[in-house]
Amino acid sequence: MTLFLVLAILLPWSIWRQMHAHEVTANGLIKLPTIFAIVGVATLGGADFSGTGTLVYLGASMLLSAALGAWRGASLSIWREGGAWISKGNRLTIGLWVTLIAIKFALGTIASVTGDLPTETVGEVFLFLGLSFAVQNVVVARRTLWSGARQAATA
Repeated sequence: MTLFLVLAILLPWSIWRQMHAHEVTANGLIKLPTIFAIVGVATLGGADFSGTGTLVYLGASMLLSAALGAWRGASLSIWREGGAWISKGNRLTIGLWVTLIAIKFALGTIASVTGDLPTETVGEVFLFLGLSFAVQNVVVARRTLWSGARQAATA
C-alpha cells in the first residue's frame, strides 16, 4: 500500500514539474529515472518472468514506455534563457503521459479480469516509468546539454 502512495505522489509531481518551465541540468535528468529504477528494483521481489507470453508482454511494455518517452522528449518545448537550457511540457506531453497510463491501466485490467496477460507487479510499474523517464531525458539531453558538445566536435 505504501508503494502505491509513493507512486500516487511521485508520478503526478513528476508530471506537474515537467509542465512548468525549469532549468535542464544533468543532475535533474538523472535523478528521477534513478529514483523510479531504485524503487522498482527494490520492490521486484516475487516477480515471475517465466513463460513466453510474459516475456512478450514485458518486451511490449518496455517498447511502449521507451517509445512514448522518446516522443515526449522530442516534443518538449526547449529554449535558452540567460545561458541556461529551459524545458517545459505542453499539451502533447500531458497527452502522451495520459496515453501511457491509460494503456498500462487497460492492460492491467485485462490481465486481472481475464488472466490472459501477466499481472504486473508494482516494481515493474516503477521500472517501466523509470525507463520512460530515462529515454525522455536522454532525448532532452541530446537536444540541450549534449548539443554544445556535438557542435564543438564538428567545428
